[in-house]
Amino acid sequence: MTKWEYNPLPQSLIDMKAIEWKKNKLLTTLLLNRGFIDEESVDKFIDPKISDFRDPFKFEKMNSVVEKILVKRAKKEKIFIYGDYDVDGITAAVFLVKVFSEIGIEVDYYIPNRMEEGYGLDKKAIDFMKKRECKLVITVDTGVNSIEDVRYAESLGMDVIVTDHHKSTKDKEDDELLLLNPKLSDTYEFKYLSGAGVALKVAQGVYKKLNADMEKLYQYMDIVMIGTVADVVPMVDENRIIIKEGLKILSRTKVKGLMYLLKYLKFQNKEINTTDVSYFISPLINSLGRIGISKMGADFFLKNDEFEIYNIIEEMKKANKKRRELEKTIYDEADLKIKKMDRKNTKCAFLYSRKWHPGVIGVVSSRLSVKYNMPIALVALRDNIGKASCRSVRGVSIFNIFQTMKDKLVRFGGHDLASGFIVKQENLKEIERMFKENIDEIKMEQEQKILKIDMELPIEKVDNELFEAMKCLAPFGLDNPYSLFIDRNLAFEYIRKFGVNDRHFNGVIKKNGKSYHMVAFDMGHKINDIEPKIQKFDIVYYPEKVIYKGEEIIQIRIKDIKIKDDFYEIFTKKIKEEQ
Repeated sequence: MTKWEYNPLPQSLIDMKAIEWKKNKLLTTLLLNRGFIDEESVDKFIDPKISDFRDPFKFEKMNSVVEKILVKRAKKEKIFIYGDYDVDGITAAVFLVKVFSEIGIEVDYYIPNRMEEGYGLDKKAIDFMKKRECKLVITVDTGVNSIEDVRYAESLGMDVIVTDHHKSTKDKEDDELLLLNPKLSDTYEFKYLSGAGVALKVAQGVYKKLNADMEKLYQYMDIVMIGTVADVVPMVDENRIIIKEGLKILSRTKVKGLMYLLKYLKFQNKEINTTDVSYFISPLINSLGRIGISKMGADFFLKNDEFEIYNIIEEMKKANKKRRELEKTIYDEADLKIKKMDRKNTKCAFLYSRKWHPGVIGVVSSRLSVKYNMPIALVALRDNIGKASCRSVRGVSIFNIFQTMKDKLVRFGGHDLASGFIVKQENLKEIERMFKENIDEIKMEQEQKILKIDMELPIEKVDNELFEAMKCLAPFGLDNPYSLFIDRNLAFEYIRKFGVNDRHFNGVIKKNGKSYHMVAFDMGHKINDIEPKIQKFDIVYYPEKVIYKGEEIIQIRIKDIKIKDDFYEIFTKKIKEEQ
């Protein structure tokens, strides 16, 4: 059961800091709950500026990287940007294509096909780029674990720059490799850039060296923002600048594909937030990499022909629909297998099938890991090769586990909590055994989920002052969660489940004669066998503005719900008496 943690702040502290910070008491309370103690850090958090970006030349090899790029520019030699097939990789690639084109660099791009080529730099792709007179390959969001392929490209006379943000599978990096990776840097202090974020630092370095107009670079910050949000990196430091600026630019985007997509989503008159990017924009772009043709996702950002853009959006819609269908089928099959396990003595699940699509198993493994609070590895088998997507829980680095068995894997990579690998089928059973043994040796403590509540706030007191305060704290996400509020003794006028497997519920809250729309995701299981008009509830929530039937309304986003035991006992007693 989720624990609700609420420790009201002393009113004297709120009053003092409100005067010192020149903020209203509501915003001051929310800032204090986030651990802020001085005015300078508050102002920097609320209003991050482009000037707050870190110096790109803090990366050890940035000078060499920039010089290499500028030599190719001077010689008018072609540069290829090689991106991963997910949203982060695609946006990183197209961003560099656009900003390099602005300063006279001859640039092209290559996005591998998930089904045919898989993750990382690939020899066939290198051969393809060689035939098209490529002189320099810049990888984005990939490449740190493709050293052999880098050496192959160099043997063909191509230079290679690797930009990545994943952990390395190598015990020691090659000092001669031109590599930019914040996680492997001793001098770059912010470690949590996305692949698109690292691409931005490369572009900043090149533009600074040329003394070029930085506005030409920052006009495409919306592209970097989409990749950053999609990669679920911490919403702090440079990522906060990227997202704040990117959301502003998205509303007036110069990317024709995004203009059309916003119209399709009916977002052109809406103040777009990170939730819109995560739940609507990113999945459509990502669907092409998961189900369709990965390169089409890059074309979407780069094409200007209206007919071509329209066709790409239609393909996105088809691919996204197919992705949902596949995801549901795989989820149901995997979930059934887990339910049949001895749950008391099971610390993880390692499952595989020939029927599963490798493009969607990552989404499913993530959902299952959250549901069962344990590491999940799902493997899609095809042509005697297994492609795996794995998700873990806090305290269990599956990346480190795969590091111990790397000799038996064709390839692996990722992060502590989200990794993937490719394995020959003949080694699959051994990998399963080693995976389970490694996890069995880890002492996993079942962490109780804690919701930290900012303050008690009856829903009828939600007003514009609160929305303005929350706007100052946004964007919300990892390491910067939504402010949460509590209200008590509520009744539901109407309630219904929806979504795959009835995962969610929505409806209407009735209070003091007024009705409030509400929605709760991943909590469908919490409202079995309830009488919404009779039973009373306490809720933890945050408010949001949504468009409903063409009008903007306030919606209550429920994060947790508890039935009031006393009301429940009265209700059940009444039923028994009537029987």
